[in-house]
Amino acid sequence: MATAEAAKGRGRLCVFTMFGPVFGYASRLVDGRQVAYIGPVNPAVRWRKVWVMADRCNRATATETEKAAWIVTQANRSLICGSDVVVKLPDEDWEMEAGGWQVDLGTWCGQNTLVTGNLSVPALTPEQIESKPTLYPEYAT
Repeated sequence: MATAEAAKGRGRLCVFTMFGPVFGYASRLVDGRQVAYIGPVNPAVRWRKVWVMADRCNRATATETEKAAWIVTQANRSLICGSDVVVKLPDEDWEMEAGGWQVDLGTWCGQNTLVTGNLSVPALTPEQIESKPTLYPEYAT
């Protein structure tokens, strides 16, 4: 995994809950590659939380690329199926902090690269970013 640079953009966002915490999912074309940006939208939740979840929900021998594919799958499931969606925003600004992880996916769910980090979406309300009830809190702790 490489350390990710800061990024910002404007476009479609899917905000969803997974095991309690709320995450944002944005995607854009960068240098001919489709890049998925996924991270928590609540400043109290740090970006490594999504990797803890991926680790706990995969087999012990899963590679970082397989865990990254799992993360993209969860975001894509929310975007396409509407599972655990908090809100879909058709055209909003977002910004991801530097210092997260970037993983090459090959091609998975229409994405070539996953970038995880702390995601800021100014349009979201405090109610939208607060953690949601879950039946499986052990995956997020």
